[in-house]
Amino acid sequence: MPKQLKNIYAYWLVIPCFLIYGLFFLLPSVMGLGISFLNIRSFNFSSASFAGLQNYINVFTDSYLNIAIKNSFIFAIVTTVLKVVLGMILAVFLNTKLKTTNLLRTVFFLPAVLSSVAVGLIFTAMMHPTRGIINVFLNTIGLDVLAQNWLTNPHIAIFSVAFIEVWKWTGFTMVILLAGLQTIPESYYEAAEIDGATAWMKFKFVTFPLIMPAFTNALVVNLIGGLKAFDIVQSVTQGGPGSATEVFGTLVYKSFGSGRYGEGTAASIILCVVVLLVVLPVYKFLSNKEVEM
Repeated sequence: MPKQLKNIYAYWLVIPCFLIYGLFFLLPSVMGLGISFLNIRSFNFSSASFAGLQNYINVFTDSYLNIAIKNSFIFAIVTTVLKVVLGMILAVFLNTKLKTTNLLRTVFFLPAVLSSVAVGLIFTAMMHPTRGIINVFLNTIGLDVLAQNWLTNPHIAIFSVAFIEVWKWTGFTMVILLAGLQTIPESYYEAAEIDGATAWMKFKFVTFPLIMPAFTNALVVNLIGGLKAFDIVQSVTQGGPGSATEVFGTLVYKSFGSGRYGEGTAASIILCVVVLLVVLPVYKFLSNKEVEM
């Protein structure tokens, strides 16, 4: 095939992807940016008026903004650290040849496919102060002091919701890291054993450096998910008690729910910028640590 014809053929194959990307990502993004500068309370654009920066000013002066930002960062840091650490432990453990390896991989991944609403309802019942199975169990074994008002105590509610998020998504993180582990040739470990490396030394000098691409993906995906948290918080506490578990996602939801579409879109744009400002430096730093196999 002539080179010029081959190049044209490649462009024809790419066009459908560009069309889908433009229709479902670029167009909504541009429309969202435009709507953030409008005073609009319905989908009837004829009634919309130009609001300038007023929607952004309203978001930045919202009395719940500070607590939402603080909770979003607490939620993102706690869930990202726990999911990556626990996911790494599970991945290393389930990368060994056991009779129940496939069964255990399925069991740990299963929560990731469950509906966040269903998970939220189940844990809301389990964390009930008097009838919840967690407090009932603690009281039964004599650990009454550990029984808490998991979702109604403003000081621990955000951590209780973070625990639910960790339970749901640790298996997903495990799968990403497990995929990275399975790309490491066995000969590297054999060479390390010949040099007298211990299990910890093999992990530190062979395993971890070679799964850095998977580690970077897992950490970045979890960090973005933590900063954009919404579904699990909304299904469990709806941002309460009071504003104790308010996150940026619930703030956006409440703006849309009260018909302030322009303000809600402005809050979404601000959230997008915050996520980019946090994630891009982290991604660049971790990418520079990656080594070629």
